[in-house]
Parts: sequence; C-alpha cells; structure tokens
Amino acid sequence: MRVVTLVSRLRERSGLSTRVFVAVTLAVAAFVTAIVAFLGVTEDVTARNGLATSDGHHLHFFITHRTPGLVHLARVVTDAGALPVLLPLAVVATVLLLWSRTLVAFALAPVAALLGGGAATSLLKQAVGRPRPPLGLRLVTETEPSFPSGHATDSTAFYVALALVIAVVVLRRPLARLATVVVGTAVPTAVGLSRLVLGVHWPTDVMAGWALGGAVAVAVVLLAGLVARAATPSDRVRRRRLLARLALPLHSLTV
Repeated sequence: MRVVTLVSRLRERSGLSTRVFVAVTLAVAAFVTAIVAFLGVTEDVTARNGLATSDGHHLHFFITHRTPGLVHLARVVTDAGALPVLLPLAVVATVLLLWSRTLVAFALAPVAALLGGGAATSLLKQAVGRPRPPLGLRLVTETEPSFPSGHATDSTAFYVALALVIAVVVLRRPLARLATVVVGTAVPTAVGLSRLVLGVHWPTDVMAGWALGGAVAVAVVLLAGLVARAATPSDRVRRRRLLARLALPLHSLTV
C-alpha cells in the first residue's frame, strides 16, 4: 500500500496523466537497465574477466556457421548501421517529422541520439583501445579500436529513438506503436549480429553498443519530452489565455 501511495503522489506531483506517467516510468527503468548492462560489460572487458573471457568461444560460433548466403546478407545488413547511411536517414527523418508538424524537440531527437551515440563511441574506443579479432577472421576492413561497436551503438541510438518518437508522437493505435518499437529494435539487433558474422567485433563489443545506444536513445527522447512539455502551455495557462481573449471584446464595449 505504501508503494502504491508513493507512486500515486509522484504522479500527482508530476502533473502527468496515468498513461504518460507509466510510459515515463518504463522509459526510466529501460534507461537504468541499459546503463547498468553497459557498465557491467565495460567492466568485464577492461578487467578481462566475466563475459569477456568467453568472447572467443562465442565469436567462433558465428565464424564456423558462416555460409556464402549469410555473409552476403551480413554485408547488406551491416550497411544499415554505417554512419554514411545513418546520417542522411536522420536528416530525412527530421524533415519528415517537421513536415508532419511534430514538435521540434521530438523531430530532432533521432539525429541528436545518433550524434550523441557516435560521440560517446569515439571517446570510448580511444579510452579502452581494445584490439579487434584476428585479421584472419575479418571479412571487411576496419582500423579503429573494437570496443564498443560503432555500428551497434549508432544504429541502436538512431533507430530506437526514431521508433520511440513515431510511437509516442505520430501513432495512436497501441498495436502500431508496439510494432514500430519492435522494428526499431530489430534493425540494430540485426546490424550487431552482422558485425559478428563478418568477424570484425567481439560479442561484448556488440552487447555494449546495444546497451549504450539504447541508453542514449531513451535519454534523448525523454529529454525531448521535457523540452516539449516546458514549451507547451499548461491547461491552466491555456484557460487563462482563453478567458483573456473572451474578456477583451467585453472590456472594449464597456470603455
């Protein structure tokens, strides 16, 4: 009962409807989960223990199950997480969202998430400096450090943020919203797996990328919601403005 009462009080103080409050709570929980997962994987990689000790074994599974068809598919899918592809997509998404009269804060969220994820990845690659898998396992050329996977991070940050914005702002039907989020999550999942098939990342690189990208996406969309809410007049302010507009003609008649 105390927990229910506390949650009820928090919702009342936030001024949010029950549905919005539940959505925000779930988003915060997802953000915290992603951050904890990212920190856990990062600790294993830097300390060379935990999940990092089984990286070779798990990567070997993907390498030994490579087929010509799977490799071709991986080469195609991995491009969906490449920055030269994501940047134009982010610009187009922003333009389309603005054209559909989406609030600016939400329209800019996907590109902001992509840029934020990319910046975080670049800093972490240099800080950790993890070598990539042996050259004999790689099917594409990569020169940057391995951790975290830039493709996994960037694609997760962009596609998840875009999916959340579309689900929250554009769509109204619950099933359509759910389907959008599922697709937005499935694409970066496929991109991350393609990096393992191509042998250019360790599994923990991809896991960290998924977690980091997810955290960035959720954080940016939540921030966009706060900015949009601050920029949108409250119901009380709207009522006052409406009353002022109605009172103006009456005032002019009495003068």
